[in-house]
Amino acid sequence: MKRLLVAASAAVIAVPALSTAAPLQAQASPATTASVVHTSTVSHPTATSLVAARTAAVNTANTYSRRATRVSWRQKDRNANHLSHLTARARMAPARRAHLISHTQKGTRYRWGGTTARGFDCSGYTRYVYKKAGKNLPRTARAQYRATKRTSRPAPGDLVFFGGSRAHHVGIYVGRGRMIHSPRSGKPVQVTKIWRGASYGKVR
Repeated sequence: MKRLLVAASAAVIAVPALSTAAPLQAQASPATTASVVHTSTVSHPTATSLVAARTAAVNTANTYSRRATRVSWRQKDRNANHLSHLTARARMAPARRAHLISHTQKGTRYRWGGTTARGFDCSGYTRYVYKKAGKNLPRTARAQYRATKRTSRPAPGDLVFFGGSRAHHVGIYVGRGRMIHSPRSGKPVQVTKIWRGASYGKVR
């Protein structure tokens, strides 16, 4: 059983490479994914069923990430909801869930005060993603900074802040020195290198 769980973790950990543009090898359509999760996840999942559920969630995240810039905002919202369901069934940690869900919104336009898939500002985006991952964050970057635990070793899904305790911008760490965020007017949700002066926070 331990070996199977290790294998599942490895499949999920591989996602940072995806988030910086290299897709995972395994692919699955949403219909196939839903079928796998339905048949393998039970009230008391075995190690084997968790492996299947987590692999299905990662494969679905790959699919939605690739399509994100070509679909409507309504479809992006549906994709985020579907992935929220799959990652919950797979019993993933909130940060891991947030990391996978965050890519469903690539290409979404910047909108001052925006908190939905129609358009986001920076903290509206992180709040939206974490809500789908089962956690409620405060509305502003500064309040989110205060609500998280500082870390010098970020993991995918942790928050990235700029401005210290007076944070004026926030994104989501995706690994390899990169973050996904809603930068500013005229710049949609995208993956970029982390700017200088960043600090990191784990959602409690």
